[in-house]
Amino acid sequence: MSKSKSELSITKRVLLDFVKFKTQNGHQFFASNEYIAKGLDLTQSTAKTFVNDLIRDGYLYKEIDKTGKRILSLTGKEYKPLFEDMRNLDKKILKEDRDCFERDNKYLNEQLKYETAQGKRLLTENTDLVLSNDKLTYRVQNLEKELATLKQRVSALENIFYSQGVTKEQLESMIK
Repeated sequence: MSKSKSELSITKRVLLDFVKFKTQNGHQFFASNEYIAKGLDLTQSTAKTFVNDLIRDGYLYKEIDKTGKRILSLTGKEYKPLFEDMRNLDKKILKEDRDCFERDNKYLNEQLKYETAQGKRLLTENTDLVLSNDKLTYRVQNLEKELATLKQRVSALENIFYSQGVTKEQLESMIK
């Protein structure tokens, strides 16, 4: 891979993008190192070093106009810009966000369908259990009534035996 695509620092690429952006529509880039340093949050000496490196490496061309101002321009040497088109950067990010939200929405809708079906199944199971519980409760109540009736009958039978002179021990022996 050439130096232009792999060895330029991010800051140098930002500087090249800055010059490219400022020289659109035929404008000249005559900013001082101080202006560049402020714009890119660098020291003035670092900005000077970067500009000189980019001139030496053939990315920038420097000329002096009639009034003595330095004018920088791109030489056309290829480099990998940080932003292909700064105007479309927001659109690209928004499109990616939209695509991500659409994927999330589709996933969440599928989850909602699954959870809704799961909820309906559990509701049906709960209804079945409640009905089954009601039936069991009714059956237990009937069995309790039958048991009470049987206890009364056994008690009545015991009283009949006792009234005939049968002792408790004799009754127990007969039951066995």
